[in-house]
Amino acid sequence: MMTLKTLKKTAFLLLTVVVVMVLLAVYFYLMPLKTPAVKAVDNDLFILNIHVVDVENERIRMNQNVVITAGLIEHIDAALRPQDFRAHQLIDGSEKYLMPGLWDMHTHSLKISSYIHHPLFIRYGVTSVRDMSGCLDQDDSYWACPDDRRRWSQQAAAGQGVSPAYHRQSSYQTNGGNEVPAGFTEYFHLKTSDDAEKMVDFYAQQGVDFIKTYSELSTEQFSWLAKASAEKGMQLAGHKPLKVSLKQALDSDMTSLEHGRLFAFECYQDIAAFRNLEDPISAYNADKIRDIINHQDPQKCAQLMQTMANSPTAWVPTLTTLKMSAQSSGIDLENQAHLKYIPTLVKTLIWQPDLHRASNGLDKQGRFVHQDYYELIETHIKQARTNNIKILVGTDNIDTLVYSGLSVHQELQNLVDAGMPTAKALKAATLWPAQFSDVDAITGSAEAGKRADLVILNDNPLENIKNTQTIEAVLFNGHLYDHQALMALDHYTTEMASSIHLNTKLLVQMLMSPLMRVQLAD
Repeated sequence: MMTLKTLKKTAFLLLTVVVVMVLLAVYFYLMPLKTPAVKAVDNDLFILNIHVVDVENERIRMNQNVVITAGLIEHIDAALRPQDFRAHQLIDGSEKYLMPGLWDMHTHSLKISSYIHHPLFIRYGVTSVRDMSGCLDQDDSYWACPDDRRRWSQQAAAGQGVSPAYHRQSSYQTNGGNEVPAGFTEYFHLKTSDDAEKMVDFYAQQGVDFIKTYSELSTEQFSWLAKASAEKGMQLAGHKPLKVSLKQALDSDMTSLEHGRLFAFECYQDIAAFRNLEDPISAYNADKIRDIINHQDPQKCAQLMQTMANSPTAWVPTLTTLKMSAQSSGIDLENQAHLKYIPTLVKTLIWQPDLHRASNGLDKQGRFVHQDYYELIETHIKQARTNNIKILVGTDNIDTLVYSGLSVHQELQNLVDAGMPTAKALKAATLWPAQFSDVDAITGSAEAGKRADLVILNDNPLENIKNTQTIEAVLFNGHLYDHQALMALDHYTTEMASSIHLNTKLLVQMLMSPLMRVQLAD
């Protein structure tokens, strides 16, 4: 039995350990992380004898000479001579391919993204992203806000930082009020149409381009937002709320609808009954997924596909996230080849439990539902392309088994495997996102007059979509990251992911965020 003296000594030791841990956490939180030591080449460039990937016309322009001056593609012409551009750094592009930089149209940026996401985007040739997250009316310790993303883009464009360009700004997810922590402005709860007007007006003043809708918005709240957004010249994009029909979403001019379940729900024979449940999300389990798979309405689906094809609304299916569930029962997380990129905290607290939940996706007959569900959605991808629905590449970056940059290439492969022609898939990650974002005049294709957001490949991506991964160099606004620089970014991210400093900082940022505390408690 412990004596009083021993108990006091043990309590003192425990208290000392707690104090030391708290002090270390404060130290790591306050101390800045080291930034990538990689410096891009800022010279004007003459790329000699390279094959240019013309994504718009789905062809290769063989043996071209490309002049890049002050960050712009000045000329693409086989007749140009290096001796006429002596001030430009000469790069031999023989037997290589020059394609436009890739886009990820569904990402989520964090305050810490500069250290674990941005280097990988550039390393894997992703020069532009559309972020689908944001902040309310207070800065957040965990989530990046529009001003953070603007700063990153400006610094990268000037060669003062490593980041893709964030071309459009999103609101925080709007989910009917349950996403709003205590202490935030009341209108974010969307209890009235006046609240919607005030919220949209707030975001408009913040320079946000679109309101991100989420799954639990009511039809009434959605209508309020659609009306207020239209009046302010704002847009809606995001999840189609479960209570809202596809027709209502399209009639409200949503610019994009996210995730692969879109037509699985809308083509479901009993979707009306499911939508009318008081809480559809709580009823969305393995048995419901099996019922959705077994009771599709092909005629209704064809009609909906045609309706969406006749609208300006794009679909961002993020197949990578669904594939995670489909593969979850056979995945050994520790043996994933690219797990080195993921912070230890994320692997332990988020990815492992998420995979475990997905792997338990068994219906009442004990059959695994997620692989069958994925195969259903592959058929919808093929039908959508047959109907000329505009599909855009997005990955839901930071979700489980999604790797910044790399998963854009995986998503391209997923789309091709689902029946999308290789040239169309490449457009879905280059030209079409630029057109969608109204920046195709400055980026999205390898053309004279546009920004030099480019990727140099060793093999032809139109011949095999896997060849988008044969990256030799990346240019962002004319700043050249050669192969050595790309490998340095890869090494930097791997080092940061295992860093005690970064993981501690990430944990403290997560715990200090009222937005994340609400999500974690849900």
